[in-house]
Amino acid sequence: MPEPDEESQSEIEQRLEILESELNERRRSEAIKDSIIMEYRQALDAKQFKVAVLNGQLKLATQPTE
Repeated sequence: MPEPDEESQSEIEQRLEILESELNERRRSEAIKDSIIMEYRQALDAKQFKVAVLNGQLKLATQPTE
């Protein structure tokens, strides 16, 4: 198998650096997205708890009296 010449090796190394840079950028972006999603989930959980409490209070307030 022939060895790549110096120019080809240099091109491969440059392409590798570009791909590593793109990968690192995507990892940072994914980490930010994951953080935002976690915040949204926490906020949603809190809101759902509040809704459940309010529904319970509403049921207690509207139950028929005997």
